[in-house]
This record gives sequence, structure tokens and C-alpha cells, in this order.
Amino acid sequence: MNSTQDQLFADKCRRLHTYLLGTKALLREIGEYNRTKWPVHYPLTRLAQNPPQTYPAQATPLRRSNSMLIPDATSEAAEPFQLRRAQTAEDILDSNSSSDGWRLLDPSDLSVLRLDLRLSNHGSSDVMSSLEESSIARLFDERLAQCEGHVDKLIARVADRSSKILVTGDLNAGKSTLVNALIGREILPSDQQPCTMLFCEVLDASLNDNVEEIHAVPSIDTYDRQDPATFVAVPMHDLEDVVMDNEERFQQLKIYTRDNRASEQASLLHNGVVNVALIDSPGLNRDSLKTTQLFARQEEIDVVVFVVNAENHFTLSGQDFLLNAGNEKAHIFIVVNRFDAIRRKDRCERMILDQIRHLSPLTYAEREDLVHFVSAHEHMAADSEPFARMESALRSFTLEQRFKSKLAPAQRYAMNVLADTQYLAAENVAAATRRIQEINSVLRDGMPRYEALLNRRSETGRCAEAVLDSSCLEIRRHTTAHLTNTAFHLQDVAEKISYPGLLSLWSYAENVLLTMVRHLEHEVSECDRFTSFTIHQAHTQLDALDEQRRSLDSPVTSEEATPVEPWDATMDSSSVTASQLAPIGSISNALDTVQLELSDFIDLDLGHNWGMLTSISASASLSLLASNSMASNMLTLLRLSSTMGTSTARRLMVTTAALIGMGSLFYMVSDMDATVRRKLSVRVSLMLEEEGFVAHHAERLTTETSRAIRPFVWHLQHNFQRMVEAEEHKRADHLRRRRTAQDSQIYFDELRIKAQDLANAVRLVSSDSTLC
Repeated sequence: MNSTQDQLFADKCRRLHTYLLGTKALLREIGEYNRTKWPVHYPLTRLAQNPPQTYPAQATPLRRSNSMLIPDATSEAAEPFQLRRAQTAEDILDSNSSSDGWRLLDPSDLSVLRLDLRLSNHGSSDVMSSLEESSIARLFDERLAQCEGHVDKLIARVADRSSKILVTGDLNAGKSTLVNALIGREILPSDQQPCTMLFCEVLDASLNDNVEEIHAVPSIDTYDRQDPATFVAVPMHDLEDVVMDNEERFQQLKIYTRDNRASEQASLLHNGVVNVALIDSPGLNRDSLKTTQLFARQEEIDVVVFVVNAENHFTLSGQDFLLNAGNEKAHIFIVVNRFDAIRRKDRCERMILDQIRHLSPLTYAEREDLVHFVSAHEHMAADSEPFARMESALRSFTLEQRFKSKLAPAQRYAMNVLADTQYLAAENVAAATRRIQEINSVLRDGMPRYEALLNRRSETGRCAEAVLDSSCLEIRRHTTAHLTNTAFHLQDVAEKISYPGLLSLWSYAENVLLTMVRHLEHEVSECDRFTSFTIHQAHTQLDALDEQRRSLDSPVTSEEATPVEPWDATMDSSSVTASQLAPIGSISNALDTVQLELSDFIDLDLGHNWGMLTSISASASLSLLASNSMASNMLTLLRLSSTMGTSTARRLMVTTAALIGMGSLFYMVSDMDATVRRKLSVRVSLMLEEEGFVAHHAERLTTETSRAIRPFVWHLQHNFQRMVEAEEHKRADHLRRRRTAQDSQIYFDELRIKAQDLANAVRLVSSDSTLC
């Protein structure tokens, strides 16, 4: 490489380094958005009215023991097909959409960001469909973290000017033999049985002050060749034992050695251009742990040399490795070993190339330089033409085509990440759009019910308040009229009590008073019963209103609504019933201290007795006039009075007055029972009027009616309010989700544009036609 090429390569390294940092920031941003704002919608296979464009199906491989054979290239099923996960941004973002349906994506359309779930015989899409959205989001977040870690390794690889070559393949494929041949020395142990149990990195001794030495490294992260505490020095003669019998003590061996070939043009390690490390790996299918380590290790590698046993072709583990490596490495250097043991070499070569065509299309396209058929026993020698051609091609690929071998994998991985990001961004824009449309439809369909609920709440509230007000008004009106009429007719109540005579007049008066009070108690109780009946009627009306509410209620809000307790007909403890009114003062404070008085037996109200006295005088006069003898006697008395003196007339008048008084007294005694009834009824009525008896009980029963009905009204209004609040909460939740979907729609659309711009910038890194 000349200075111009060096400068161009350095510029591309700098630009690609910057774009990789941008890709890492983009992945971190998506992860943060996935965790905190919008679980990224992962594309799943769906059925649609208008199915999307289909891709040609991959030919079904034939399986024999641990190998996989591909049908002949002449068969129709073996038409060239590039796996989706090995494509870049130029091959994706096909708008599989129609005017009648939304765009559908399949997880197989993704490459790097694909969630590969393998569960018994179920496909990934079936497993994905059974997972919750949050579970998929967590899996996707883990995948983003893995990709971010991979990008970190790519950033380190781009910044590192050296090149690392990983020699890998299945067990006993001849990997160690190939490494020994490339360095021209028998350094690594080789045998018919698998012997490499850990990673062995072979480097030029010039990197260790020209000292040949083997460092057994317990931890790669802390290794420092200048710090003996970070490694264990292993003598050359113990290398075979350490390599073959390692019991997880060491993670890797660092082997500093010299290439026996003095010429820099021939040596791969000591090439005079860049530092090269050859890494011999354990076999892929030895155990799952080693295979997992190898999969992770390839992310740190610039060039992969995959050694294939010509007798087995590509095994399933080998295919998985190449497909995984294909996310970043479009070109894999493949060495087919033990080709000399194959009888029909043309058929074997054709079948292996067919497998390569499916596993790594670009490798197949440059198979003349990247695929080599050699033999372990006869041709792995420096003077072997096939081996020399293979070594020259590897040297050219590693040293002369540095962009293709070192930068292109990082560029390819970034392109795949950005292409997947655009894919997912487009899917999430579509998902957000669908969610917005669904929410708008729900809001639009729910608006009539919401408005009807508001109207019914207002109407029911007015009706409930009207029931309460009318009930209270009815109780007040009825109580006032009934008790007023009762107080006015108290005298009539005591007429049924028999009068025992003058000697029992006091006892008679007590019975009259007690009867009046008990009658008042009874009438108050009647008002209480009327109040209970009115409350029951109000409850029936309110229950009908609540039944109408329940008919509008949805199952969810029905469970959330507070149930209305059935109305209890028993009045409050402050209510008055007949059984509670035994004491005389229980219905009126004024009656607590009522006692009989002398005035209760004497009626001096002339206005009340005048009519009877007048009747008696008139009757006497008529009787005297009716009798002629009485009239003549009276005339005689008058003549006598004129002849009498004044004193005699005076005595006559006194006698007459005494007779009249005695008559009146006799009358009063004979009418004493009526007097007692009359006086007591007037006295009790005046006491009740002064106390405000009627107004008190009217207010008391009205208050108790309100207290009995008001809670039910409140419950009814509360349940309506709960229904409205539940509906408003759902609408608010829909609006919040719509806002989130709108924000996500904008975010993922901007993310798609951002990823597209970054992908275009990454693509331009390789636009220069100058080779480097």
C-alpha cells in the first residue's frame, strides 16, 4: 500500500469510526425509548386480505449424518437466493403495502435485530405471537444491548490497525494444521483426534521484543504482556499438554513466534505492513459452551478462515456460524480440507459451492479468490501449488484488500443495523398510525354514550332532587294540617270519658288531661307512619331511577360503582313512635310540667255561659206569662211593692238575687264535666301554640324525611358521577395513548429518516473506486 492508499484508508477508518459511534448512539436511543415511552412493536407474521410480496423459498436441505447436502445447481429449487439476514440496506425497505391494507412485516425480513426464538417445533412467529408485548419489548431490549456491544467491538476493531484472522471450523477439520502451515512451523499440536481445547493466538515475536514466548492468559480483559501477573509463561515443550488438557484454567494462549521464512513477501505474520494475529479455535460442535464462545469471539475478528472437512461438507453448526458471521462479514475465506480423500471431486466441489452460495452469496461470487480446495497430508506444504495459491489469496485479502477484509465487515454490520432500524421504524410508524385510528374510532363510537350519560346524569339528578323536595313538602303540609286540626278538636276527644260525679271531679280531670295527651301522642305517631310511607314511596321512585342508571352501566363501571344499600323503613332513633311515648312530656316539653289547677274547674267566661243563662230567663218568663194565675200574682206583688217601704223592697231584691245565685251555682255544678273538658282543651291548646308544637313536629318529620331520602339521592348521584368519571377516565386514557402514539409516530418517522441518512453516509465510505 502506498502513501495515498494509506491516507485514503485512514480517512475511511476515521469516517467509519464516526458513523459507528452514531449507530451506537442510535441503538441506545431506541433502547431508552423502548423502555420508557413506547414498547417497540416487533413485526410478526400475520394474515392479511392483500398478502405482501413473497420471496423465493430456500431449498430444503438433505440431511445425512452430521452434514447437509444441497441439491444440484441444475435443479429448479437450487436457484440462487440471498438470505435476508445477509443483505444490506440496498436490498431492503421494500414497500410491501397495498391501498386496502396496512404493510405487513415478517421477522425473517430482519437480520441483526431479529429475535431468534427456538422452542421445540414451533416457529419464531408462533412463539412471538404467544408472548406479551412487554415480554417482546424486554427481549428486544436485550437484543439492542447485544448489538450495541457488537458495535463497541467494531469501533475497537476499526481503531486498531492490526488484523486478526480467526481459523475455525468443525471438530478435527485440520484448523491447527492449517495455522502451522501458514506460519511455516509446527507450533500448534495436531492429531487425528480433536486436540485444541482453547483459543490459541499466534503473533509475530516482534510484538514481544523479538522473544519467542507462550503466555497462558486466565483473563483476556486484564492481560498485559509487560505484567507477568496477568499471565502464566508456558514452556514450548508443554504447549501440547496445555492446549489439550486445559480445564477452564486459561481463556486463551498468546503464542509469540517467528516465521521461518525470512522474506516479508512470503510471511503472513511478519509482512511489513500490519500486525497480523492468527487465532486457532476449538471445534464448533465440541460443546455448546465452546460454540457460544466462538460465536461471540468472531465479533472481535477481522477475517474468518473457515475450514471445512470435504467429507462432511458444512454441518448445521457450521451453517449457523456462517449465517451469524454473515451479519457483518460478507466475505468468508473458506478452506476445504482433505479434498484428496474425495473420489468424485467435481461433484463434491459443486455441492460445497452450492452450500456456499446459500450461506454467503458474496463469497460464492468471488469463489476463485475466497474458496480453496486443499489436502491436509499431501498439499499443506510450502511447495504445494494449491496451498501457495490459497496462502497468496489470504495474504492479498488480508493485506492488500484491507477495506474489504477489515472495514467492510464493520460497514456491513452498521448497514444491516441501520436497515433493520429503518424496517422497525417503518413498522412502528404503521403500528402507531393503526393505534391512532383505532383510538379515534373508539372515541368517536363512545361519544354518543358519553353525551347520553351526561344528559341522563343531569336529568336523574333533577328528578331525584324533585322526589326529595316533593316528599319533604308533602310531609310538612300533612303534619301541619293534621296536628293543627288535632289540637283544635281536643275537647271532643274527652267526651267519651264518663263523668263519675262531683266527688270524683279531680280524678275525672286527670283522666281528661291524660286522654288528650295520649291522643296527641297517637296523632303524632300517625304523622310518623305517614312519613314512613312517604319515604318508602320516595325510595321506590329513586330505585326506579337507579335501575335506569344500571341499564346504562357497563360491566366494568358496574363493579366499580358503590352499591346503594336498601332503604330501612325503621325511623332513626330520634324518631317518635307510639311505643316510645309513654311519658307525658315526650311529644312536648310544655306538657312535662302540666298540673291541674283550680281554674280548670271554674269557668268565669260569661261569654261562654251567657247564652245558657239567657235561655233559662226566657223560659222562666214564658212560663209566668203562660199562667194567668201567675200573672195576676205578679200584678199583686207589684201593687204590694208600691205600698211597701224601701227596706222591704230591698229585702225582696236580695232574696231574689240569692235565689238566682243559688240557681246559677246549681247549674255550674251540674255542668262541671263540660267545664273541665273545655278548660283543659283550651289550656293545652294554648300551651302547644306557645311552644310551637305543630311547627316543631312538622320540622322534625321534614328533617327526618330529608335524612332518610338524602343518602339514597347522594348514592344515586355518586354512582352516576362514578360512571361519568369512569367514562372520562377511559377517554382520558385513550387520549393519553393517542398522544403517545402520535409522539411515537413522529419519533419513528424521524428515526427512519435519521437511520436512512446515516446508512447513506456509511455506504459512501466504500464509494471510492480506489482500492485500499
